[in-house]
Amino acid sequence: MTQHWSVHQNYLELGNMPFYWRMSQSPDPINGIKQSLPARISINLEFDFLELMMSDDEWKNLEKAYGQNENIGFINPESGQLDTYGKSVNQFFLNVANSVQPKKIYEIGCGAGFTINFMKKHGWNVVGIDPSDYSKKWSEILGFELLSTYFDDLTLDAEAELIICNDVFEHVRNVLEFSSHVYHALKPGGVFCFSTTNSTLSVQIGDISMLEHQHVNMFTEHSISLILRNAGFNQIEIKKGDYGNTFHVVARKVSIQHSNIAKRHFLCTDFFERASHKLEAFSRFYHKYGSQCAFYVPLRCIPYLASVGDFGNRPIFDSNVKWTGKYIDGYKRPISGPDDIDSNPSSHFFVGSMTFEKQITEMLISQNISPTNIHRIRDL
Repeated sequence: MTQHWSVHQNYLELGNMPFYWRMSQSPDPINGIKQSLPARISINLEFDFLELMMSDDEWKNLEKAYGQNENIGFINPESGQLDTYGKSVNQFFLNVANSVQPKKIYEIGCGAGFTINFMKKHGWNVVGIDPSDYSKKWSEILGFELLSTYFDDLTLDAEAELIICNDVFEHVRNVLEFSSHVYHALKPGGVFCFSTTNSTLSVQIGDISMLEHQHVNMFTEHSISLILRNAGFNQIEIKKGDYGNTFHVVARKVSIQHSNIAKRHFLCTDFFERASHKLEAFSRFYHKYGSQCAFYVPLRCIPYLASVGDFGNRPIFDSNVKWTGKYIDGYKRPISGPDDIDSNPSSHFFVGSMTFEKQITEMLISQNISPTNIHRIRDL
């Protein structure tokens, strides 16, 4: 059995992994953007989070993808998530805005402007900040003000009362510098409010399902506190989102003495060892059931499939019917939906999502898949 991953002194590497930055109707590449790249996870020991190590060429590939007029990100009319995850995070932002009562709100990485449109309907003035052609197109469709640039210290011409961002914190190249830029852009008493991925459980058990080239940072609650306090924030509230596996974070710029952070165990320290055990277990599972097995939630299964060199050999399924028949860049099979499930007694399913594994398992059982033929990340 060929191993397609390795552990080095400072990082864990998948030699090649699909670079899934869009959902498309065809497996063909576009615009010279590579469909697969290496993926290397390193540990930031000072701030207790995982981050991707990427070469300059790999960063250029990612930045070129962000610049396209494509459905980057999932909170847009084509995503199928407007009334689930999108609804949850928008209510969070609205609650914070109602509390802060700012004259103007800035949204970093506004994408298709879904949140801006929602906040506008509730009476708030929101300016988007996003360099992509996709965002420019939607700013013209929806009629919102857009600063077409990456965010830094010089982006705003006045101090802000409230800055929000959804699914951005995990994407930025230097999250420590980014947090500092936000802090300095806020007026005294200003608030930074954001939603980001919660990777705590994956870090604890050595799970690589969180790995994707767009998510260059993978956080625990502890790491977010450390990063924001390093930027200067003192009042920080971190709660779990009410849909999916996310953090909802509110950080306020106030002039008070730093309080000590309660000492906690740094979770990332032994991640490579835990991940190695998990990958070895998946390899054994794959070679035992691979020809009989389909994989549910492709965005979470793809890293595991890449670890055994599978870039399109096995069927991949997702419950989001908006994705049915579409392709992930670098994986040569289209995504299947629940209606495509074959209830053959010999059929096996690997469920890649720990967040929705209960719902998916119940659905598969309702489709006459035997519970003993349903496998989960936790089982590895």
